[in-house]
Amino acid sequence: MSEPMTPALKRERRTLDSAVLTSGAEQVIDFVLPLFAGEVLGLSAGETGLLIAASQLVAFVIRPLAGAAVDRADRSIIAALGAVVFAVGCGLYALSTGFSLALIAAVVTGVAGSFLWVAIRSIIGERLHEDSSVFAKLVAAEETGGWLIFVPAIILVSFAGYQWVFAGLGVCYLVAAWELLRTRHRRSSFGDASIAGTELSSVSLRGLGASLRPMLLAVVVTMTAEAAIGLLLILHLQRGFDLGVVEIAYVFLPGAIAMSILPPYLHRLVVRFGRRRMLTLGSIASALFALGLAFAPTPGWIAALWVLSAVAWSLVIPVQQSVIAEAAGSTHLGRGLSLYEAAALAGAFIGSLAAGLLYDAGSWLIACIVCAIVIASGAALIPAAVKRLGVTNHPAPAPTTTRTEPEPQPTPHKPDAEVVEGDGEPHSSESKPEKSRRKLLTDFAAHSGLLATAILVAWAIVPGFTIASILGIGHETPNVFGEVRQIFSGNLDIAALAMAGLRIWVIVYIIDLIWTAWKVLERREAE
Repeated sequence: MSEPMTPALKRERRTLDSAVLTSGAEQVIDFVLPLFAGEVLGLSAGETGLLIAASQLVAFVIRPLAGAAVDRADRSIIAALGAVVFAVGCGLYALSTGFSLALIAAVVTGVAGSFLWVAIRSIIGERLHEDSSVFAKLVAAEETGGWLIFVPAIILVSFAGYQWVFAGLGVCYLVAAWELLRTRHRRSSFGDASIAGTELSSVSLRGLGASLRPMLLAVVVTMTAEAAIGLLLILHLQRGFDLGVVEIAYVFLPGAIAMSILPPYLHRLVVRFGRRRMLTLGSIASALFALGLAFAPTPGWIAALWVLSAVAWSLVIPVQQSVIAEAAGSTHLGRGLSLYEAAALAGAFIGSLAAGLLYDAGSWLIACIVCAIVIASGAALIPAAVKRLGVTNHPAPAPTTTRTEPEPQPTPHKPDAEVVEGDGEPHSSESKPEKSRRKLLTDFAAHSGLLATAILVAWAIVPGFTIASILGIGHETPNVFGEVRQIFSGNLDIAALAMAGLRIWVIVYIIDLIWTAWKVLERREAE
């Protein structure tokens, strides 16, 4: 039996669920947009760069305005509207046939992302004074979306096309908007808009930026390094190892999964050893991992090192966000986090530009050394910024919850009645019991056995069968829609149809794997 949650905690949980969907969808757009621009729209490299730069520039300029709006209005409504507008931008991408409409879509998504993410971070920051681990949970949710949405979307690209992927991402944003709307009108002491409206004039945006300048500079440096090393890896895997889109995604996948799990656990080390000490350790470790990438002989080694780098980012990024929120204060939470977002965008822009120049210089070793030096500088900059802001070095431990059995109520049992809980939502008294972790893992093991049996049978009887082809790797990947069309044209190829069917099964299996992993993690947190 799950423990009852307060309205504030339910607001946080639903916002985190929305962050999973919106972060995953946004990461897919960032990854596929350059490919879509070249393969489908036929844009030149310069036009593609302009498309991406337009979205980033608009997002950078709008961030402060979004922060002011978030401090004055209902944050849930602003976040939901941002998600709806982002869905519109996805629809415009799906309908694009040339540069003009795609540019409009880029501007729309840039504006939408500004309001969406400042509002989401502000909602999460409302409980910072009650739970110091809230930003660690947010980073974990964002990275969960990075593989929960990213993996199926990338596989979908290879047999359904970019337009259907953009349409699916639009649906993700609409579902997130609905979840965010369900959190509205729940007041909390840290996010009361009426209080914020009376005190906004006490500190100007420029004054707030000046007070946060040490940490904002550290954020620019951190995000510059993160963006540079990420883009350098993509370029190196594509050109140095001749990997395709799906294969590159597989290299990054273990690191994304690590970042979706580790932040709340690493927060315990921050509580125990202090922010400044752990930030120094995280920066040094990340620099060593970046340097190690220069000597990685295979994509497998790169994937392993990327996991270790993800561990360091899981430690550093939540601390930066919590320090900004704590220093900005409750009445300027939106503005403070909008400045954080702007600094992160500035770092991403600088890092992307620097990565291209470093790679064109022709030396992978020099590129990794430069990134390692930039990352290592954070070992001095970030702890010093925390000290100058005057925030606490040892945050309070995250609250632990205990599960208690509710006392029996003397009301008569009505099987068909609906019970209305404290948040005003009806729940059936005859609810279906949720599967335990053991049952989830047992079911998944059974599904794995069935797939393994089908693959063995195909390997034995289907000519030319390879594991790589059904995973979407290489040039012999089956065209699912093409094989289905062959059925109706009378040119039936049983072997090709079997391969296409297996590929669909593998895609469903990957979604099953992601869903099972998510549910198992939820059960572990509840217990």
